[in-house]
Amino acid sequence: MSFFFHKKPPQASQRPAKKREVSMMICPECQHQQAESKIAISTYCRGCGSHYKISHGIAATDSKIPNNPFAAKSSANSKADEPTDRSASDEHNVTATSTATEADQLDGQTDGQTEEQIGSTQNPTQRATSPTSDLRSQLSQKASSAGSFFQRKNKLRKVLCLQCDHEHEAPAEASSTLCSACGAYVSLKNYIINNHWNRRIETRGNVTIQKKGSVTDITVRCHDILVLGSLKGGIDCSGDITLNSHSKIMGNVSCRRLVIDKRADVAFANEVKCEEAIIDGHVTGHFVCTGKLHLKKKAVLNGNIVVANMTIDKGARHNGQISIQS
Repeated sequence: MSFFFHKKPPQASQRPAKKREVSMMICPECQHQQAESKIAISTYCRGCGSHYKISHGIAATDSKIPNNPFAAKSSANSKADEPTDRSASDEHNVTATSTATEADQLDGQTDGQTEEQIGSTQNPTQRATSPTSDLRSQLSQKASSAGSFFQRKNKLRKVLCLQCDHEHEAPAEASSTLCSACGAYVSLKNYIINNHWNRRIETRGNVTIQKKGSVTDITVRCHDILVLGSLKGGIDCSGDITLNSHSKIMGNVSCRRLVIDKRADVAFANEVKCEEAIIDGHVTGHFVCTGKLHLKKKAVLNGNIVVANMTIDKGARHNGQISIQS
């Protein structure tokens, strides 16, 4: 019985490294010596960059191939880095030494001064502010802006309840609120009417009827109302009524202040109740005014008046009875 053992080939790391045979070459141009492989047939000189052939271990100039440009630049740079004039370098060293000496003298003079003297020589506008002061100023600005924001948010307006007529306060930017007396829901929605409208409007927001808008067969309940179009209904207003068009109002009208512009022609079918009235147009109706009624020079009023205080400008006309009540 026989066994055959085969030797494994040596691994790359275990293989012996081949020795590189070299020889010393002498450049024919600059006599620079450098080691080159014995199998090399040409090379560049590392000293001057010239190219030469190698034949039987002897270097010979090869004029057909240009010199190595990189070797020339490196040699030129190396030469440029060397100081050309020893006296210039010495003068530079002397100047640097004198400058350092003057700086040391100035430092000694500064050390002798007090902090107050140093601070007095500086311009206050050029003094750098500390990061802490900058941070405090930024925080104060943010706090002031936040305070103004919350002040805008916390502005209140008076709201008259639609159910019990109790007046309470609500945020100015709120869209609705609850009555503090009866707990009823109160809408604060605003309306802008540009077409025909016959649906119910109950809000303590503002209503604007544009020139092309018309409201019929309803009683508008709101805070302020501006009529530029047609209104043939009633108005229950907790604020101001401003009429600037030809309208025939068939329902009841009650408000805090009534304003009728000079180009308006308004007819009221029922009695108008208000605290204050300013009339400068053509009006037909009866008025009960608990405050002041003012007839301007373009005003024409046909109807009876019950008023506490009245002012009539020159040119205004009134046809009807006047009753002054205190």
